[in-house]
Amino acid sequence: MKNAILFALAFSMSAGASVAQFLPQRQQQQTGSEQPTSQSIQMPSLTGNMFTSSADFFRNLQSQGMLVQPPPYDRSVDSNSYVLGPGDIVNLGIWGATPISYNVSITPEGSIIIPTFGVLKIGGMTLANAKAFASKTLSKQFKNSGITLTLIYPRSFYVMVGGTVEHPGRYVVTSFDRVDRAFTLANLSMGRIDTVGALPNFSLRRIKLVHSDGKVQNVDLLKFYTTGNLSDDPYLQEGDAIVVPSEDFSSGSISISGAVRMPGNFEYVRGDRMKDLLELSAGLTELADTAHVKVLTWNGKSYDEKTVGLQDSSVLNAPLPANSRVIVPVNRTKVNDFYVWVTGEVNMPGIYPISRDSTKLSTVIALAGGFTNRASLSNAVVLRKRNLSGGPQAGSILLDTLSYLSKVNGVTIEQIPYIRDELLMRFDHEQVSTDFVKLFVDKEEKYDCTLHSGDSIYVPTNRNSVYVFGQVRYPGYVNYHKGWDYSDYVREAGGYTNASETGKVKIIKGGTFQWYNSDGATIMPGDLVFVPKVSIKPELFEWTLTQSIIGTIGAVASIITTVYLVIRTSQGK
Repeated sequence: MKNAILFALAFSMSAGASVAQFLPQRQQQQTGSEQPTSQSIQMPSLTGNMFTSSADFFRNLQSQGMLVQPPPYDRSVDSNSYVLGPGDIVNLGIWGATPISYNVSITPEGSIIIPTFGVLKIGGMTLANAKAFASKTLSKQFKNSGITLTLIYPRSFYVMVGGTVEHPGRYVVTSFDRVDRAFTLANLSMGRIDTVGALPNFSLRRIKLVHSDGKVQNVDLLKFYTTGNLSDDPYLQEGDAIVVPSEDFSSGSISISGAVRMPGNFEYVRGDRMKDLLELSAGLTELADTAHVKVLTWNGKSYDEKTVGLQDSSVLNAPLPANSRVIVPVNRTKVNDFYVWVTGEVNMPGIYPISRDSTKLSTVIALAGGFTNRASLSNAVVLRKRNLSGGPQAGSILLDTLSYLSKVNGVTIEQIPYIRDELLMRFDHEQVSTDFVKLFVDKEEKYDCTLHSGDSIYVPTNRNSVYVFGQVRYPGYVNYHKGWDYSDYVREAGGYTNASETGKVKIIKGGTFQWYNSDGATIMPGDLVFVPKVSIKPELFEWTLTQSIIGTIGAVASIITTVYLVIRTSQGK
């Protein structure tokens, strides 16, 4: 039994005092006239996170590199709240002509024994009160001497942890430890937080700390984890019991969304205020519009809505009813999130900031360092995202359709990666009207289009080749030759097959993906030459390829309908 107690004590001292002090620092957000508390510690950055459950939140804290065995002395003791008790070792200093210093332990009766003086009862006092009491009492005997009382080593004792935790039971803690320490120990698995298995569905907001005298204190560890305010994580005392209930939203919840660091739906605790809800959400973001916050309260049938300002202290401190919903809007005047993507053959691809409705294409290309010597300006495009109702399955439907059409024409999908990539890129985008050659080579400013946030600038590689596919003997890339027409490229690709529709050869422009009749079309690097199969009727060919693949590529239903028509035609139905 003695060895077991010594092992538990050793583990306790090595495991440390708190899980919270090792979290990364974040700036505390202040609202109105609220001032930062003097009793707080560094807490994690929660920007972009969303609160889903207490167990997931607790596990996320561990994933941020937090150790479960920190050093035992995590911070200076708070002399105003630390209560002395049996087992604490203190140093008593009497600094006179002959300095005297004693290291003494507080007895089970709560006293220290001082040679030449006697007994001084300080058990049950805060450290600050004990310092003042010792100085006042001893200075009567030791005149003209300075009296000091210093905590040297904290006492150890057992606390009980029960309820919805991984391992209920007794745990050895020190008087430096707070509730979060015992709570963490009760949720350890093999000495560390279980990062694989499911944690119990515990509540972080309604933990009960039951003292030996029967007094019950509510502990809100979620607020402690989001603010670092130590008043939400009290010290443990001898005889304490910690009761952890299950997380329960049936009696009500409060939620906050919008321009806050951790939006979420939280358990409701009677007396919750706007101030508490802001603390639970880890504070406001820099873009918050604090003057137009919407508060929705449930009247039993519907939500009543009102707009409030967080500069008003009465708003911050007024209790919120259960099931309140708070929405913090974004102050659009502070937003500077306009950007464009630049990919392909530029010297510095990436995301570049723009100003609303004023930044030109040439400005962004200059920011991106200009074009590389492999850039194909004739095929470069500016794409603007559009909204589609096709959903995430639309892309796979497009690929399936392309696969079928390529097989009908005797070409596998692996042989037309250029077409596939270009089509997928344009699938949920519309092309902005411009001409890179005329703008950057011929310096015609009318082609310097104004960019919108979210636009994509794509500058493909100049392959100095033309892709020939369809009913030719050796489909693939053919080196570009200035002045060649389509028949020259077909000849280089091995000539026509027996199944080719020689009179319906099409030229597909690499940049715009527009289709042209072969007669008289000028072929440039990156263009494609397509030789259709004779089995496709001419009138159906025009509809299938022009309408389905290029003209309305975003309309997936049209593609599916076209494929159906092609199948029926090929089967002679």
